[in-house]
Amino acid sequence: MERARVAHIIAIAAVISAIGLATQTAWAKDAPAKAAPARSYVVRTGDGGWFQLARAHGTTMQHLLAANHATASTPVKTGQHIRLPADARADHARAATTHPTQAKR
Repeated sequence: MERARVAHIIAIAAVISAIGLATQTAWAKDAPAKAAPARSYVVRTGDGGWFQLARAHGTTMQHLLAANHATASTPVKTGQHIRLPADARADHARAATTHPTQAKR
């Protein structure tokens, strides 16, 4: 009797393992082949706040805040490394963060 019980437990474990492997394989097919590397940006003097940084990188303030686990009241400091969300542009347009009153004369 004990032998049959052990065989039954092993059979159940094999089925559970097979289901887990099949599920993991299915998820792997849906995942991108290579995950995009996390991009970051170092805040420079004159960059402004979250809104200006988001605008300069072609994303929304909400996406930028979410990527940095921040709120609109979280300060942005020169030299700070911020994470850019997946929808952000790779290039940083410095002119986009320049205030209109600071335009070149």
